[in-house]
Amino acid sequence: MAEALRRGQDVPVQRMPADTAATAATLGGLEARLKECAGGADTSVVKRHTAILHLDADVEKLENDPQLAPADQQRVAGLRRGVDQQKAAVEARARQLDRYLAKDGGPYTMMVENGLLWTDQYWPNAFAKMRERLNPSWWGEAAGQAYFEKMSRQNVAGMRQDTSKVQGDWKQRMRDGLQDQLRRSVLRHYTTLRRAELMLTGGMKTKADLEHSEFDYDHNTSAFDEHGLSNSGFLFFFIEDPAAPFRDTRFKKEADGTEGTPARITLGIQESGLLSKGWVMLSDFAQREYPTIMADENDPAQTDSFLPTREDERRHPEYQLLVRRFTPGRETLTEADVDTFMELSERDSTRGQAFSVVRPMVRNDASNAMTYGAGPQQQNYPEPLVRNILTGKDIIPGLAERAVLEVSRFEQTTPQLADRLKAMSPQALMKFLLKDLLRPQAMLPRQLEIKRSDIERR
Repeated sequence: MAEALRRGQDVPVQRMPADTAATAATLGGLEARLKECAGGADTSVVKRHTAILHLDADVEKLENDPQLAPADQQRVAGLRRGVDQQKAAVEARARQLDRYLAKDGGPYTMMVENGLLWTDQYWPNAFAKMRERLNPSWWGEAAGQAYFEKMSRQNVAGMRQDTSKVQGDWKQRMRDGLQDQLRRSVLRHYTTLRRAELMLTGGMKTKADLEHSEFDYDHNTSAFDEHGLSNSGFLFFFIEDPAAPFRDTRFKKEADGTEGTPARITLGIQESGLLSKGWVMLSDFAQREYPTIMADENDPAQTDSFLPTREDERRHPEYQLLVRRFTPGRETLTEADVDTFMELSERDSTRGQAFSVVRPMVRNDASNAMTYGAGPQQQNYPEPLVRNILTGKDIIPGLAERAVLEVSRFEQTTPQLADRLKAMSPQALMKFLLKDLLRPQAMLPRQLEIKRSDIERR
């Protein structure tokens, strides 16, 4: 061919024999299927396993073909390595899910074994560090739940230590009234009517349950939830007053992006199982979205609250007196942090994305603060990550104690607001707690049976 080109002659076109062309097409198709299997993390393990078994059989046919050219044999060998790797990975994931979903404590185990936050070597409250420091017996399936219960107890104990210094009989009245009112609250899961009605037959399932099933599924799980917290074994709910109106959430869209008919699923907090096997984050871990509270300078008892990421939705932008805001730390990431991010991102971009949130969160934990008031009266209090967790029986007492703690701090910087809150009815105070002070998110392990009476459409 090179000689023909040098002489300026026409180069004869070399055509691939029909059987060779067919083999190349077959190999290309198998390689595409292998790539699809490798990227199918959002498909159920049953479907992924079925697909890889079919691919395994097709590769085996080519392995037994004596007519394969040497180059094609190399491609088939590469396919075999890839198929074996994917088959092992899918089967290992199936065994993991079997273990994580066998009992209510399993989703906690999933978090401490896989969540970047709970395993971060630089966080003093990481699972391994707390086990070494506090309880070397934390092994086995119950260890994950025991770890979260320990952090919850630390949170409640820390709040009670702070409020023990507060004077006045209002404290106990507020605790008792709020706890009683919180026991009448409800859990609400916002979705579309289509999805809610599907749950009537299959139940309300976590992402982990859906992955463990044989069905295709849609989900709203973020990279941070999946890898940062690894909480895909839990169902997500808001805590609300039973009379609360529908809230506007990102969960009202269908999988194709179209607007669905808004619906919500309502469960009584005491009947839901939350107070025995669930847990609560007081604000979203990903963005630490404690509401910012501003007041009317002429009447500081009148307030407006908003999430820092939604300041444009403020009802009263004219209120300019700072009552409270979460002040994140400003620690600097190290070169090693950046290297770890790059390495993770090369292997798994979504895991790298989650790490980019988790590691700054850990580095900043010691300097995160809740800021109250402005000017000379301003006060700052530490707001570590462990203060964001309440489990089971601590949930209602812990939420009530947080309200007492907040009011005691307002006494020092915005006393007019503190007086207003002390005078509120328990129901009004609970609404203020769940919207203006915190945005608690409740997590229930594993799947849940739903009745039609639990579903409400907008």
